[in-house]
Amino acid sequence: MTKTADKELEKLRYRLNLILIALLCSTTLAPCVIFYVRGNGEFKWMLVFIAISFLISRLPRKFYDRLQISTDLRFYKRLGVDKFKRLSTNGDLINRRIRKSYPAHRNVTNYETIKEKLSETYTIEKSHTVLFIFCLLTNIYAFWTNSIGTAIILFIGNILFNYYPNLLQQYNRIRYARVVNNFSRLTR
Repeated sequence: MTKTADKELEKLRYRLNLILIALLCSTTLAPCVIFYVRGNGEFKWMLVFIAISFLISRLPRKFYDRLQISTDLRFYKRLGVDKFKRLSTNGDLINRRIRKSYPAHRNVTNYETIKEKLSETYTIEKSHTVLFIFCLLTNIYAFWTNSIGTAIILFIGNILFNYYPNLLQQYNRIRYARVVNNFSRLTR
């Protein structure tokens, strides 16, 4: 592909993913901000929850390996993670739409990109864990202050836009690790 085509591909990917990111913000981050700015939430608690979330962001990869619920893809499929994958950012539907305009496009093209994707699962899981913890703490606080509407919206948004993305990264990590391990065995 030419540099111009690469730029156009990235613009298309960005626009398609932006829709999902807007949903994330409207069901998790926006209610949090509204709760703290105009609702019952006290600013000091927001700062405490941000500090706790920041500490979570400093945890090493080993922590996320311990969070891995299962090493069996079937477990994640029973939870619907494979279906969630279709609707997620850079997911199956977005990639299918991109391939209509760029038929040769693939996210994974060789062994190196698989290793990059494997490493990327940790980065993505870490960011969603930070958001999950912040939203969970805010969710509990919202219930505590009888802000039930905010709490319900945060709970649903947190499951859809933070918990399931974490499960998806665990699911993807199993898939990518299998390929890396099989390739390593073949090249010995």
